[in-house]
Amino acid sequence: MRDSCLDKKALTLGLMESDRVMGGIFGASSRSREDVVMDVLTGLLRLTHRGNDCAGIAAVTRESLKVLKDGGKVEEISKRLGFPSVKAHVCLGHVRFSTHGRPHHDNAHPHTDCSGSIAVVGEGVIANYEDLKDEEVIAGHYFRSRCDFEVAAHLIEDGIKAGKDFINAFVEAYAKLDGIFTLSAINAKGTILTASKLQAYYAARSPDGGTIYVSSTKSALKGMAGDVWRVPEGVIAVIYGDEVKFLNAVTLSPIDLRPEAIDVPDDLILKDGYPHFMLKEIYEGPDAVLKAWMALQRRYRSLAAHLVANAKEVYIIANGSSLHAGLVGSYYLAEIAGVSPIVLSAAEFPLYHVDNVTPGTLIIAISQSGETGDVLRAVYEAKMRGATILAITNNVDSRLAKLSSIYLPIAAGPEISIPATKTFVATLTTLYVLALDTGEYGGKLSKAEVSKRLSALKELALTLREYVPKVDALAREVAGEIASRARSGYVISRGINYPLALEGALKFKEAAYFHAEGMEAGEFRHGPITLVDPGFLTVFIIPAEQSAAKATHPLIADAYGRGAEVVVIASNGEASLVEVPVNKLATPDVPRHLTPIAYAIPLQLLAYHLGVRRGCPIDTPKKLVKAVTEAS
Repeated sequence: MRDSCLDKKALTLGLMESDRVMGGIFGASSRSREDVVMDVLTGLLRLTHRGNDCAGIAAVTRESLKVLKDGGKVEEISKRLGFPSVKAHVCLGHVRFSTHGRPHHDNAHPHTDCSGSIAVVGEGVIANYEDLKDEEVIAGHYFRSRCDFEVAAHLIEDGIKAGKDFINAFVEAYAKLDGIFTLSAINAKGTILTASKLQAYYAARSPDGGTIYVSSTKSALKGMAGDVWRVPEGVIAVIYGDEVKFLNAVTLSPIDLRPEAIDVPDDLILKDGYPHFMLKEIYEGPDAVLKAWMALQRRYRSLAAHLVANAKEVYIIANGSSLHAGLVGSYYLAEIAGVSPIVLSAAEFPLYHVDNVTPGTLIIAISQSGETGDVLRAVYEAKMRGATILAITNNVDSRLAKLSSIYLPIAAGPEISIPATKTFVATLTTLYVLALDTGEYGGKLSKAEVSKRLSALKELALTLREYVPKVDALAREVAGEIASRARSGYVISRGINYPLALEGALKFKEAAYFHAEGMEAGEFRHGPITLVDPGFLTVFIIPAEQSAAKATHPLIADAYGRGAEVVVIASNGEASLVEVPVNKLATPDVPRHLTPIAYAIPLQLLAYHLGVRRGCPIDTPKKLVKAVTEAS
């Protein structure tokens, strides 16, 4: 396959629905059955890949709206609180991955209004949560949690107090919420209302017509549902008894949706239909970008920018994929904010640099698990010498988060496959936003410029949703070509994308057991080129800097001329400039600073498909664990 470059037309042809995580919703309603809680429990167990550190249900019993919830795994909470013993015709359940508020009873969903007559569950991020909460607190509402979705219950309560019915109060609250989310609400009369923004959800009817369901994913409905409807953004599902209707979220006019079939094999239900968690999590990458940005609360963004801008010196410490993200972050901070951090492996930091740490030093410590042993040891040593710790992590209940002076959640949701994919792009996003905020704080960027760049970030994420299925197919073809011929390789780039070459080489090792070396393009002819011959893989990531990109084209032609297997990763515009007939995995054209985020996805897909062709255990590579702790 040659010249497999995506054009804009191809990007508009269909959208594969990917999983949106940080929680899972499952509800059931029936006129005739009192055991729908068991259906909800089954659905929640199938949604644990979306979150499993809190769980809860809101059930309409003969007495009242009953809420049972706690921190912990859903199966443990169900047994402890007696979910199976609850008799109800209507039930709404939730599993959670913590992004706002640690795993705890108060932060678990469902959340109720002040009167306890309305309960809500949600998944995703409410981006304007801080402003709305401040308004609701001033208005006299009492908040029990630190979770962003609690604000929705109080907004609905406001509408009902103003004389609106449940549906109109829900619509008014929904209109005030910004972000990427699905929200479900239930009242004591047994009505369930659901709507979403920037994503879809599913409603379904049982084969006998007696039960209606709502779910975050289609696969969780397997075996329970007959008709299934994919409900897009801006459409409210109104469920009461054994009936469901769909309404426009603005006009409340009826919407006609066509039912779909559930085509998920039984053995893939827990992976939401994907053959491996790694592939599923690559598909979640675009939404991880959106959620990483939207989950960063304004007050913490401002404080973090203040710390970076005023630090005497800044170190970025991490390991593995997080270290590679940190290297990209150093380019962001240097150019956007005028701050030049020292980037080190956390394992190296205590050997020669820790004695230079004094009060006024800022340590940016990155660990998606928050439990990486080398990172924690380095943070301990730095804190003993008076350093300030800024943690970037996917686990808000981790030791790293607790040790830090301030932490920024990357909000990627659970990542089950050992090779990091969506957490990598989420970390890049967090570092980019940190650099923008620091640049604004230091006067290098205007507020309008920051807003413009964040709009471009959102546009990239939405475009990548359509792009992933297309490049997935192309990466599968390319992997099929090189799997039988290539024995080793280089991943090559320069500038801000050089760390991406290191990350790509790591992914080839982890997912495909394929030896690869990340290389700075300027070093290619200083020795490494001697290995380039037929059967050798060279993956060129076109640099984001024009002078470096221009200098890379002769290297591509040289590798091609020597008979190497050549793959080029670039934007559509840059890929079109490559004159030799090599394999190309092209992305949409994006601003220069966003190329590491865009180019990471084809690299991940190429490594994944190469691993599949080589028969590797993709999600669980030998000798590797998700978090390298002290005991690992």
